Amino acid sequence: MRLSGDVILITGGTGGMGLAMARRFCSSGARVVLCDLDPSSVEKAVKQLVSEGLQVKGYAADTTNLESMKEIVQKVVSEFGALNGLVTAAGIRQTAESVDKIELETWNLIQHINVTGTLVAIKASTEALIASKGSIVTVSSVTALAARMNQSAYCVSKAAVLSLTKQVALELAKHGVRVNALLPGVTATPMIEQAVRTDGPKVLEEKVKGSLEAFRPGIPLGRLAKPEEQASAAEFLLSQDASFITGIALCVDGGVSMLG
Repeated sequence: MRLSGDVILITGGTGGMGLAMARRFCSSGARVVLCDLDPSSVEKAVKQLVSEGLQVKGYAADTTNLESMKEIVQKVVSEFGALNGLVTAAGIRQTAESVDKIELETWNLIQHINVTGTLVAIKASTEALIASKGSIVTVSSVTALAARMNQSAYCVSKAAVLSLTKQVALELAKHGVRVNALLPGVTATPMIEQAVRTDGPKVLEEKVKGSLEAFRPGIPLGRLAKPEEQASAAEFLLSQDASFITGIALCVDGGVSMLG
């Protein structure tokens, strides 16, 4: 029960890692609030989790809109009395495209959702987290640490999230707020299923075994991560077990990061 009594807000909490985090945090004693753009997805996720006996609330909001996110945080604090933790799991992937062919519209959208959305969620939550001396976990990616073929927009966005994490960790340390980045490797989520549909089934084999053609390292542990494995790492970073940890990048990637 690492998070007993804590109130945790998860952006992008309706699927994949976000949904796994909601389950994990609830089982650890937290009261969880999900936030995502699509109202029907929020409703579906909340119903699913409540049917499992978990204490969850959900709100639809644009995570890139500051006023929208401030409203959500105000609702959380009004209903539960505090906000103890924030996880910024909202994000989108990039279809494989070389840097000379990617449309600026696509580039800007990925930066807006992945980077600006992270900043907005943090800005909206800062006052409440200072009051509770809470904790933030951003969701970056192992791709923040090295280049990946035809993934310029995604890699740059996740590197920016990592840099932002360290900056916010430094600025909020004096308030007792810890800020850390989770860097997942390839994880079995709906985002990967989408990648297989758009880029073909070979992409999954390349992610596990690597590809010399795409300069892609394989996964030393030989498999994709489970969403639950990312959730348990996020739980640790939010909890008092990590009370003297801030500004770090925790790679949960099966060893990919040691290969570059």
